[in-house]
Amino acid sequence: MPTNNATVFNAAGPSIGPSNLGVTINTDNAVGDSFGRVRTSGTSNRFDCEFIYDKQPLLIDEVTAGGGTATHNGNPRDVTLSVVDANNGTEAALYSHYDIPYTPGNSQLVDITGTLDNAGIGGGTAFVFLRTSISGSVTETTYEQANWSGATSGVDWADSFILSMDFQSLKVGRIRFALVQNGVAVPIKSIHNDNVRSTGYWQRPSLPAYWRIYNDATYTYMEMGYGDEGNAIGIRYRIAVNASATMRAICSTVKSEGGVELLDLPGYPFSASNGTTAVTVSTTLIPVLSIRVGANINSLTNRGIHIPISYGIVGSNPMYYKVLYRPTLTGASWTAVDSTYSGIEYDVSASAFSGGVVVDEGHFATGRNTFSDTAGILNRLILSQGRTGTSDILTLAAVRTGSSDSTTYGSLKWKEIR
Repeated sequence: MPTNNATVFNAAGPSIGPSNLGVTINTDNAVGDSFGRVRTSGTSNRFDCEFIYDKQPLLIDEVTAGGGTATHNGNPRDVTLSVVDANNGTEAALYSHYDIPYTPGNSQLVDITGTLDNAGIGGGTAFVFLRTSISGSVTETTYEQANWSGATSGVDWADSFILSMDFQSLKVGRIRFALVQNGVAVPIKSIHNDNVRSTGYWQRPSLPAYWRIYNDATYTYMEMGYGDEGNAIGIRYRIAVNASATMRAICSTVKSEGGVELLDLPGYPFSASNGTTAVTVSTTLIPVLSIRVGANINSLTNRGIHIPISYGIVGSNPMYYKVLYRPTLTGASWTAVDSTYSGIEYDVSASAFSGGVVVDEGHFATGRNTFSDTAGILNRLILSQGRTGTSDILTLAAVRTGSSDSTTYGSLKWKEIR
């Protein structure tokens, strides 16, 4: 295997003698990122999650089938995933709500912690894997623990551990797996993808972090990694199908090495409004304008992320308004903002709403009230389709505070990253 090297020169400036000589550092290990560049501590956060108080329902999608369950543990502050039965198709999984953006040319670093054989059943086999759907159907390449390069003979999969992965993507680059032991990343496997096939090695590099336990007709699998059922990299422990099997989800973080923070990523700018057709705001809090993530872009599932960056509301009389995340609308009629270029739909027809999380609110006498933040008005909450099949909705709603109805107009602006 070729060795990646980086030459680091004396930082003190020109001089005569040995202090001006370069020092060659081997970067084909944890010292270097997935592109072989010398790592520093500067990374940009794209996702992070712990289960301190609950299962993080605003940040994590819970997917279950059959008898599968996900249970928050109040003492260790983590989540136990269980199959409960031995039926084919039973599963329990946790996915990051949005697909974590990858920036081409930057190393993507994934650290995830958990316990695979949480029930201590034993007798299974551990693998790292690459899952892909580039052919139109799902295929997997697996690498059994016995063939890993790192020292893993003492690893007990009934104990918690740290899996570290990084990848180049460019959809043709290198993938590396390591177990972080006593603070040191011990490489266990690299997958090289250049000059291997005529296509990239997976369909998309922007994917969720996840934990998943599931049964097929023969085995129970406990796995965690970065991806979904179509495209993924990760680690798994496989045993004969067993209703008592459980695994534990503890923590995860995904970082771009050399890239910008998630909310600073450039995106495609779009906006929506109720145009010149006013909404009459009376004594009931009603939707003025809503947007939601569309199911598809060009007939493909919409996995983009959508970051609202500003809103505006104008009224002829005093009003109280709210901005709500994930409400349920009554009587909505959705229209594509731009069926060619945007993944968002908008609605100006809904007559009522229920639920939702209030992310902003305010009052104004007459005229206009606006909010603008180039990073995003939802902060770490992202508009996404997620893994549950329900698209996120953002609604601007209002009610009059005076004695007269208000002729009202609203607008929302956002950027799309995909």
